[in-house]
Amino acid sequence: MKCLKIDDKWLKLILGGKKTWEIRRTRTNFRGRIALGNTKSKNYDGYATIKDCIEFSVNDLKKFGDKHQATQFIDGYAGEKETLFAWVLSDIIPELKPKPCSYSPGSWCQT
Repeated sequence: MKCLKIDDKWLKLILGGKKTWEIRRTRTNFRGRIALGNTKSKNYDGYATIKDCIEFSVNDLKKFGDKHQATQFIDGYAGEKETLFAWVLSDIIPELKPKPCSYSPGSWCQT
């Protein structure tokens, strides 16, 4: 299974149901079920379904802070980019017994 690596801070918000959009600099064409990897522990801590990917200007994305919880972070993350992408997550389920993922460079790894 594909495993999307996410910083611990953001992953806790996703698993807690407070964050349903993962903000990325690049688009994804992938739709389907993924594991959610924790960059701190190098385990996968849950699962979600990527159901959409929406491109936003940096300013427009700030209007949806309730979905991404990252309004204060967006300008720094975007850097020189004028647009960012919201990877829309649904069906989020925590893994009760987190398991190691095969960690590799980049945003994705395997369970």
